[in-house]
Parts: sequence; C-alpha cells; structure tokens
Amino acid sequence: MWRLGIQGARRPPPILRQSRSGPTLLRTRQCAAPTWPVWPAAGHLSPPSTRPLSSTARRHVARSSGPFEPLRPPTPSSLGAPRTARSFRRTRRWGRRLLILTAVLGAGYLLDHQLYASGMARSLRTFGMGLLVAADYKINFRPEPLPLIGSRAEGGIPELHRRSAERLSSLLRENGGLYLKIGQAIAMQSAVLPPEFQRMFARMFDDAPQDPWEDVEKVIREDFGGRSVEEVFGVSFAGVEGKGVMERIARASASVAQVHWARLPDGREVAIKIQKPEIAKQIGWDLWAFKVVMKVYTWWFDLPLYSLVPFITERLMLETDFENEAKNSEVMRELINKEPSLRGRVYVPPVYPELSSRRVLTTEWIEGTRLWDKESLTRPWLGGRGRGSMGVHGAQLDPPDMEAIRRELRENPHSQNLKPERTEWKGRRGKGGLGVSTKEVMTTMIDLFSAQIFKWGVVHCDP
Repeated sequence: MWRLGIQGARRPPPILRQSRSGPTLLRTRQCAAPTWPVWPAAGHLSPPSTRPLSSTARRHVARSSGPFEPLRPPTPSSLGAPRTARSFRRTRRWGRRLLILTAVLGAGYLLDHQLYASGMARSLRTFGMGLLVAADYKINFRPEPLPLIGSRAEGGIPELHRRSAERLSSLLRENGGLYLKIGQAIAMQSAVLPPEFQRMFARMFDDAPQDPWEDVEKVIREDFGGRSVEEVFGVSFAGVEGKGVMERIARASASVAQVHWARLPDGREVAIKIQKPEIAKQIGWDLWAFKVVMKVYTWWFDLPLYSLVPFITERLMLETDFENEAKNSEVMRELINKEPSLRGRVYVPPVYPELSSRRVLTTEWIEGTRLWDKESLTRPWLGGRGRGSMGVHGAQLDPPDMEAIRRELRENPHSQNLKPERTEWKGRRGKGGLGVSTKEVMTTMIDLFSAQIFKWGVVHCDP
C-alpha cells in the first residue's frame, strides 16, 4: 500500500495506482498543484524523494477549486438521443447510373464498330456538323453578320462560305465511303457554288486511303464462295511457274472501291475493281443521315432540298452494285461500236463476267491518263512509233518480263510494283505527252454525250 507525504495543508493529494512498472499519477478534475512527494510503505522501497513533480507531470494534472469527486461513467441519458448513420443513397444511385451509362455506351460502341463499321458514329458526326453549319448560316448570312463570328473585319459573307466549305470538306473526308462520293457529286456541280466551295471541294477527286490486303481477300472469298484470290484469278504470290501475278497494293483508290493490277495465266492484263468491305455496312446509316439532314434543311431554310433525296439515294445504291455497272458498261460498249462517228475515237474496255461479282468487277487493263491532266494530254509525243503504250492505235501493250517478276516474287513474296510502268511516251526525260489538243478531246466528249442523249436515250455519266 502506498502512503502520501503532505507538505502543505491546502493541497489535495493526487490519486496514484499500483502497477508492475511503478507508481502512476492519475489525472483528475479535483487535483491541485502536483508538487507532492510520494514514498512507498516502510520495508518495500527506498525513502521518499522531496523533489517536486516535473513539468511534464504537471501538464497532465487538471486544476479545480471544487471538492473532490470520483470519476463516474456517463449515463445513457447524458449522451443524448442517438444519431442515425449517414446514408449515401444519392451517391450510390448516381454511381449505379454512371456504371449503367458506361456499360450502354461501351456496348453501343462495340456494336457500331463490329456490325455497322462505325455507321452510327458517322451519323452523329454528320448531325453535329450539319447543325453547326446550318446555325452559322442562319445567324450570319446577312449584310452585317455578328461581330463575334464572320464580321466584316474577318471577311463577312466570303469568310462564312470559306469556313462552311472547310467544315463540310473535313466531314466528308473524315467519314469517307459514300460521303466522298457525295462530295464528288457536289464538286461536279461546283460552278453553281460560291468560289470558296469550288476551291475546297476540288480536293474530293484526290485518291482516297486504300484498305489493307486482308480486307481485299475477305471480299473475294465472300463473293466467290470461299475461294481464295489464287484460286479465283489463277495467280501466285510465290512466283510459281505457269501462274499469273497480282499486285497487293492498289494502283488507285476511290471512295467506294480500289483497283488492283493483275496478269492472268493466259497473258491477259486485267484491272480488278474491289469494293471496300465497310461500304455495305455503312450505306444504310449514311443514306439515313443524308435524309435527316436534307429534311432539316428543307424545313429550316424553306428550300426544296428534300426533293432530291429519292433520286440521289437510288443512284448511290446502284453505285455500289458492280453487276449493274458491268451491264451498263457492256451496253455502252455495244452502242459505241455500232456508231460510225465514235468508233475508233472512244474505247470501252470489255468486262470479264466470270471474274466479276456484286462487289468485284474485272475488266481489261488499259493504260491512260487523267482527263484533267492537261500537260499529259497536250505535250508532244516522245515515244516513237509502234511502241506498245497508250496513244498508239492498234498496238498491244508491251508484255511484262514474267521471268524477272517470278524471280523477284520467289526472293520477296511481298513485292509490290510488278506492273511495267510503260512511260516510253514521255521520253527519256519524262517531259512528253499524248500530243493531242484539248479541242479534240472536248469535241469527242461532246459527240459522245450528244449521242447518248439524242440518239440512244442511254446516258452514262462516268466517262
């Protein structure tokens, strides 16, 4: 038992407790100045020390002037009424909504990407850009546009045309596919459009990005009953003797299809036009978006734009049917060959129906140049006479060196440029041309379309 030594009569003692590690000073509300010396009972510990408590001990002793009261546990009534724990129902509810929205958007993206080749995303992009252009014209197509957008200091109405043409051109090129075909149709009628649209939409005739070879193989297998490219066209990519050859890289790529060069085992050189696989998945969404935009513009600007939708929709659907294109080509070829004024002036390459399908069109390969390449048309002929290149009447194409091509394929099966360039007509320095006049070319074009309109009643608008 512990004893307390009291040095002064006015100071109440602190409360001590016995523990294994030694005496411990307890803090109470009624303790006064903690300066009391403490010593144990006789016979147990050393004599007490008269040294006062340290400052650390004094800080843990509470001061009070009231009487001493023992510590009591709090009663339930003194604690007050219990409070309900906070419920995060709203947070959990919005969290569930966010998860559901994320799942729906993710599933929609995968569905759109896998089944519709991003057709829904392209349509949403079209709606957004279409509304932006329409709102811009609705607000700023006036003598004094708003100062923040298209003010006179920034160019006024011409600036409005420029940025609208840039927005639409960017949309068409980003969406690709049938949108590029629509852009080309607009460019063909650019004479009735503002100059800003003419300059911007002239780029629509540039080559479009081509699809990889894996997509080409997929289309051919689907259209020819699962047969491979080698089986359909009799070609070999390993340089096998007696087989034909084919280039994996397209010679030209347009909005709907791309063209590959091939030489069949019998020596015929062919142009294989293969439709891009995403076109069939996108065409429904693209035409629906086109109808919606035209309907909104008709209502908003009070213009009969929607009246063009049925005709354009029908034309675009036929544009993706290569069997219809092959039939039209054969009809036009027969009519031209029967017309004395055009026979020998216009040439239509024959179609090989056994190597064609709804998405694959195979025709004879002929050398040529773009109709709007004025320099190639008018520069003098520098290729001599009787050489097998374009412009020589009745001459056959120079056959490629098949031995060299097969040897190259055996060394490198992924060789790309297999077709002979046949640029003799340009001369050694490459400055030659076909040596024809633009007047002769335009006269032939006028005679051709006049015969279609006034004689045959059949018009083929893609020369």
